[in-house]
Amino acid sequence: MSIPFILEVVLGLVFIYFALSLLASEIQEIIGTLLQWRAEHLKRSIEVLIAANDQDSKVAAEIFTDRLYDTPLVRSLNQEATGPIAHSFRLLNQAIGKIYRTVTRARNVFGDQTSGPSYIPSKTFAQALLENLQVEELRKVLLESRLGQFIEEQLMLPLNRMVNDLRASTANEFLLNVEFRNLENSIGQLVNDFRERRTTLSETIDRLILRLDEFTVAAQAALPDNHHLTETFMRRLEFLKQTLASTTLDKAALLKRIQPSLAELVSIVDQKSATYRELKSLVGRDSDKAKAIFERIESQAIPKSLQATLISLADKAGSSIAAQASDTVLNTMQNLADDSVSNLKIYLSDLESDVKSLGQEIEGWFNRGMARSQGVYKRNAKAVGLLIGVAIAISLNADSLHMLDRLSRDPAIRSAISQAAEEVGAANPEALAEIESQVDGILNELPIPIGYGPAITSKQQEAQARWFIPFIPRRVFGWLITGFAISMGSSFWFSLLKRIVDIKNTGKQESSE
Repeated sequence: MSIPFILEVVLGLVFIYFALSLLASEIQEIIGTLLQWRAEHLKRSIEVLIAANDQDSKVAAEIFTDRLYDTPLVRSLNQEATGPIAHSFRLLNQAIGKIYRTVTRARNVFGDQTSGPSYIPSKTFAQALLENLQVEELRKVLLESRLGQFIEEQLMLPLNRMVNDLRASTANEFLLNVEFRNLENSIGQLVNDFRERRTTLSETIDRLILRLDEFTVAAQAALPDNHHLTETFMRRLEFLKQTLASTTLDKAALLKRIQPSLAELVSIVDQKSATYRELKSLVGRDSDKAKAIFERIESQAIPKSLQATLISLADKAGSSIAAQASDTVLNTMQNLADDSVSNLKIYLSDLESDVKSLGQEIEGWFNRGMARSQGVYKRNAKAVGLLIGVAIAISLNADSLHMLDRLSRDPAIRSAISQAAEEVGAANPEALAEIESQVDGILNELPIPIGYGPAITSKQQEAQARWFIPFIPRRVFGWLITGFAISMGSSFWFSLLKRIVDIKNTGKQESSE
């Protein structure tokens, strides 16, 4: 048995497997499209990701994922084709899916919807999740509340007591009335600027201290000089300024106290957390924004597994932010000018409430989960491909043992299939459509040893008489081999086909030389 003979036989088998794999790929793609396998697998994978394989959180994860899919960001990814033909196909697709779920008693993973996106970018998922949890809105509400509480308790109340004490001591109830009213108006304006996002929290604190300085100058001008009450009032006023934010470190600590951290924002999902109680207290003060956030949180059941995951991701995001203040940066700060030190420290303080860092951690968590789900999908697709391959082998009577026997015994069939395989192997692998068309034409012309014709079935019966394995018919064994070969995929067989053709051509060149 010569090597060229073996190559021709193997080449013939590989070509047949390649042709049948192309057919299996088309069938699997059609079934996957009709039953929306990719979209359904994506939805189930997200449910598993949110539930964290916790059976107690499974139902809550399904409900939460349905709500997540109902957000505008995710809905915009599920763009259905328009037009009468496309609409008719969509209706047919939905009907087939409904029949399939009825027969298999499977749950409609899309809930009230009939379909879903087959791909969701990690950034879109993170944005949809944060919007659903209202993290940014909660951050604004807590910031405004804490800033207002700080101004009221740490500035206006002490200052009001100081002014009232001065008025009582001087028996002048109108003393500093204009100056105090101007201070109240200016503070109200800077708070409004902060609410409208015209200034940052750091800038608001700076403006607040500046307004207090302006009030100090106005009070100094309005009060009598060289008077012990004036001196006492000015000393108390200076002490008040010192307690607010006299140094850069004081200001950084104040900012950290006012602005909520990522861990605080995420802990809103836990009804036992301090942030939840803080928001609930704001609802009692008739805050419309806080009430809207609180009602939405109360209306949706957030899985406990997701709560734990978000808190862990928030801690990780906070740690990564804190790591930016490395020893190198801190050492460099000692050699910087005072203004540079101030700006850098305030910048590092602002970073700790950066919601974007939490979004990046959620993106990484989502990507890791989808990478695992992609492996599961490939394994499932492999199993489906094996079933389709066996079904094709049975329906076409593609018996590998019979094909091997015919290729090794019939030189005409072997030569014709080998020549056709060489033509296909020389084709451009990028032009898949052309290769499929070429294979279709070849199959119509070549005497491929498959089918239920009398010539083939009689040969199979003769071979069955010589079969040495009991209880398993020879053709069944051949079908299983063919089914397994088809499940390997058309790309595998085309690559192997090209390699065999290259080896055969190399042998021809050496013999001619």
